[in-house]
Amino acid sequence: MGSETCGACHADIAATQAEHPMARTAGVVTGETRDRWFSDEMLARAVSWPAGIGPQPAYELETDGGVRFAAPGADPPAVPADAVFGSGLRGLTPVSFAPGGRLRELRLSFSHARDGWFPTPGGEEDEDALGNLDTIEESANCIGCHATAFAWDEDGRFNPHEAVLGVSCERCHGSGIAHVEAQSTGGDPGLIFHPGRLSPADQVVFCGQCHRQPTDFEPREILARDPLLARHAGASLMMSACFRESAAETTITCTECHDPHLPEPAGPDRTRAVCSRCHEDAPSLHRQTVVTAESDCAGCHLPTQSEAFHGTPFTDHWIRVPGDAPSPGSAAGRRELGWLEELYERRMPEENPPAKAARLRTGLAELLHIRGARAEAQALLREALEGGADYETRVKAGALFRDGGRISDALTAFREAATERPRTPHAHYELGETLLQSGDFASAVGPLAVAAELSADSAGVHAALGAALLGADRPAEAIAAFRDALRIEPELPAALGPLAGILAAHPRRDLRSPGEAVRLAERLAGQFAFQEPRSLDLFGAALAATGDFTGALQAAERAANLARNAGGTADAAAIAQRLALYRAGRPYVGPLPATALRP
Repeated sequence: MGSETCGACHADIAATQAEHPMARTAGVVTGETRDRWFSDEMLARAVSWPAGIGPQPAYELETDGGVRFAAPGADPPAVPADAVFGSGLRGLTPVSFAPGGRLRELRLSFSHARDGWFPTPGGEEDEDALGNLDTIEESANCIGCHATAFAWDEDGRFNPHEAVLGVSCERCHGSGIAHVEAQSTGGDPGLIFHPGRLSPADQVVFCGQCHRQPTDFEPREILARDPLLARHAGASLMMSACFRESAAETTITCTECHDPHLPEPAGPDRTRAVCSRCHEDAPSLHRQTVVTAESDCAGCHLPTQSEAFHGTPFTDHWIRVPGDAPSPGSAAGRRELGWLEELYERRMPEENPPAKAARLRTGLAELLHIRGARAEAQALLREALEGGADYETRVKAGALFRDGGRISDALTAFREAATERPRTPHAHYELGETLLQSGDFASAVGPLAVAAELSADSAGVHAALGAALLGADRPAEAIAAFRDALRIEPELPAALGPLAGILAAHPRRDLRSPGEAVRLAERLAGQFAFQEPRSLDLFGAALAATGDFTGALQAAERAANLARNAGGTADAAAIAQRLALYRAGRPYVGPLPATALRP
């Protein structure tokens, strides 16, 4: 029916809601609206674009009033900026619509805190230079939180000109057709959905459709209280003890502090009134902080989190006593873990698309894994992989299988993910890393080489490739891989140790470079303040390779003492054998334990 029709009877509410940030959470780009987001002044703002994530794209004005988004080497070279998502309070992200109901978040967003353009959060690793096309499911979820009514062209492309962008009356209350017809014929005027009539707990879940629920995130992000969660008030509030430990019919709700029809949130008086429902004598509850009846509860218990979105402040709605997250084994940690499990179990019976159902199963499996219920977790993971799991879910399932000792299942999951997205490095790396940990060095080389090609700026990936090549008896290639890693991260132990070991003590003389080995080994041992036995042992072997047997003896004797004091009898015995060589004026040739140091 549209907000204008609603306003005929609810004029004040419709007028104030139109000024609410939710009403402005999306807008179509036209010749009339273009300057709101793409004026010459806006386009002249600074761009923060790291070189390591590909060529810098740009927005370009077109003569017909449109805007296109282009990037060097992109295919296609440019796409239209059809709409902009974001109310403008903190930032905005332009989007483009493609046939088949798919959305593309363009890779360059605007931050009002920075007063400039920056890489769109979540899109930094996109394979497409313009921004990856979301799946149909992801696109529907994204559009659904930024639009009240959908419209589609014949080719299945979302039509922002015919749709109703932004959150207006019927996004929360449902279609008003039956309600208006009932009013005009004298029928029951109650034919409209009213979120306020839901139970308090269900109200929060309703708001969580767009403001998210804890089950929309990685369980470990929730349990670690990732600062980025502050962006998503629904998920944070649902993790609060104020919400989860109260009866569902009386728990705290979003609308107690936020009126969805008014632009401004409630002030301290209202929040104090909400808190005092359960905490009647707030001053007596605070022993180390001076609190009066006039204090603002939200100032401490809903702090502003500036790390959540590139310097833009968000109010953290996870109401709690300030401090670090509890350990999973503590009483508080077990309560949070159990609550998350309950939330997953509630959502799993819902009618979810296959990919979402698989993600929920995998999330619950991760919680069971953390709790130690490995057999239940692995059964859920197998169900997830059989039920339409997407790339991210397969990679996560593979990691959980690996952590649970199911290497064969892990390898299968990683291979399927790598096949699904051959140009995305993560699955290739996890596949290679799992093979490497299993001792299958020759098989690990292939996927790690692909990952290194796709992640040219990742020192860890190059170091892992070097370890696989070394284990596969390809030392010359391993040297090149370790050098690549050190060019990116000069002090990476996983490259310093193995490279120094090859240059100091490899059986092939043509590969050795004792002087360089000493410099590398000294840097490695220095990272541990010369208190770590294996790196000291390596330093001693490198010194012996140069003929400095006095220095080698000093380093190796210290390494042996440290190993014995730490209970490393096997290391101490191996170092003792090398000490005998140094006393006889002979260098050591062969593998060294420090070459196995990994990130």
